[in-house]
Amino acid sequence: MEVRPQIVCNDLEHCNVVGTSLVKNILVPFDNSKHAVRAFGHALDLAKKYGASVIAVAVTDEDQDSEWINDTPSRQKAMSKSRNSELKQIFKDMDAVAAKFGIHFDSVILESTKIAESIISFASIRRVDYIVMGTHGKGMPKEMMLGRVSTSVALNAHCPVVLIK
Repeated sequence: MEVRPQIVCNDLEHCNVVGTSLVKNILVPFDNSKHAVRAFGHALDLAKKYGASVIAVAVTDEDQDSEWINDTPSRQKAMSKSRNSELKQIFKDMDAVAAKFGIHFDSVILESTKIAESIISFASIRRVDYIVMGTHGKGMPKEMMLGRVSTSVALNAHCPVVLIK
């Protein structure tokens, strides 16, 4: 895989070409929405250009993602497991797509009620260089242009964040 040189600027007087890419790991928060699928495509494009790998992360919250049926908690747990099974299958499909383009792909399912914080923490621990994420715009009115989770990630992540509509 050809890795193209990258231009790095510390300030306007000090821009240089470096021989290796500074982008090695690209994170895609994934919820199987059309925006997340577009973000995955954009991440693949960047990964191909930079010679980077892509990791998809899904954050599931049992209280928000599934409902109890007939007030039976055991069924609620079964529904959560089926959601995780669905995500695992989607991640297998994503891995096949990435492999088609010669891009290393990994995926993780995190269970948390704090979606943005989980994404930010995971990105920091895994030393992610870029986050590419879709944005829904389903949050509060002032956040409708971007979305609550994407706004929080963009403002608080340690690395650049690319938002895809």
